[in-house]
Amino acid sequence: MRAESSLELLRRLFADASSDEQISAKVANLVDEWLGRGPAATGSVRRLLLAGRTGEALRAIRESDGTVGAFRELARCWYPGLRGELPVEAGPIEVTTGLEGVRVLAAFLADHDADAAVCRAETVLRLCPMGEPALESLIAALATLVYADRADLAGRWCAPLLEQTTTHCDPHWQGMFAAIRAETAIRQGRLRDAERCARDALAHLPMAAWGVALGLPLASMVTAKTLLGKPEDAVRYLAVPVPEAMFQTPVGPHYLAARGGYRLSTGAPEEALADFLACGDLMKSWDADLAGLAAWRLGAARACLDLGRTADARAFTDEQLAAPGAGSARVRGIATRLRAATLPLEQRPAELEQAVELLQSAQDRLELAYALADAGSAYARLGDGHRARSAGRRSRHLARSSGAEPAADTLALRPPPAAPAPDLGEDLSEAERRVATLAAQGHTNRQISGKLYVTVSTVEQHLTRIYRKLGVTRRADLPVFLD
Repeated sequence: MRAESSLELLRRLFADASSDEQISAKVANLVDEWLGRGPAATGSVRRLLLAGRTGEALRAIRESDGTVGAFRELARCWYPGLRGELPVEAGPIEVTTGLEGVRVLAAFLADHDADAAVCRAETVLRLCPMGEPALESLIAALATLVYADRADLAGRWCAPLLEQTTTHCDPHWQGMFAAIRAETAIRQGRLRDAERCARDALAHLPMAAWGVALGLPLASMVTAKTLLGKPEDAVRYLAVPVPEAMFQTPVGPHYLAARGGYRLSTGAPEEALADFLACGDLMKSWDADLAGLAAWRLGAARACLDLGRTADARAFTDEQLAAPGAGSARVRGIATRLRAATLPLEQRPAELEQAVELLQSAQDRLELAYALADAGSAYARLGDGHRARSAGRRSRHLARSSGAEPAADTLALRPPPAAPAPDLGEDLSEAERRVATLAAQGHTNRQISGKLYVTVSTVEQHLTRIYRKLGVTRRADLPVFLD
């Protein structure tokens, strides 16, 4: 009678099980989790790590039966700063654990060998069977490709995997796949796709269920909304509370970089610079200073250009270009474009042509649009009207194809005069000239609004018209026209 009662209780506890055999399997799974052994124990540690409960996770690792080497790799991936607190002895990862991708990601975060990591990650993606046990491995392998800044490869693998997850995995994994796909789209300049994938990711799970991973879809959404010219939408996602423990994980730099980009676009370069520098401090403290994780030096360079700190901007770009491995073609292309803005006008075209070549190979259409716009502006100011118009047309086409309509409008170039250029500042209204003068002096949009007693939105509208009239794309170029 007691045995029958116990079985009935188990049937009620596991109402989703269709047979007594499934109930037995679930009970065995729970026992493994309690005793710290097998895949069930790995799942328990994963949940603690995602919840930010690192102390409990470390205790579970130390108290495990020693057969689950994946514990150490999971912790190294999620919390690089805990590396020194992990047990020295950890069992090897068995092939059957389905966590080969986790091992690849952990190794890349430690040794920074992008070429080897890409090769190993693609091997995992090619050989791992689709199914619940392998999902974490597949996601870690995709994350490796993203952090190696190979969005082209990650995107190629993401599409078929995402289709299969609708029938093979629970909402948590579906959300993670969609979040990685969103980040991949950001890095290829596919803003509408990024917005859609980030929205899909957030729809799969309640915000609270994401744990420390919440910053991944939020960061992609903030970046997409910002670049799509929807800052009022971006700020809503920045208002979503995130776990403090998130900033101990690789998701933290993603989030800080996205917030820095938003702040830069809304006229707050000082706050943006603080975000980018905090991002760099985190990554350096983990010995995981990878531009593919977050290119914080490039964000800092952009902020310095907006602040008129040209020498600092060049220092950041030179540091990135001199880094071991120098980063991917995409990172080198962006760094080269930003460095060009710190050079004398006559030296910019050659630098920008190199940036265009790198960004074409990287397949980031929006960054390529920015490089072409800068090249067009340089050609125009040097009197090369034909090349200026050609670069401008390509730039606007790429920006519009990315979904960045506001950027496309800002990138519109005025045809240069055939004769020596007049003072283009004469085309500005008195209000625009006042805004342009303050912007050229390094004042932020918020500071300008306070000095002129207008709203920040009015300042932004003036700057959009000023850039279009003068054929420039950033405030660092304004002094040339206003001297």
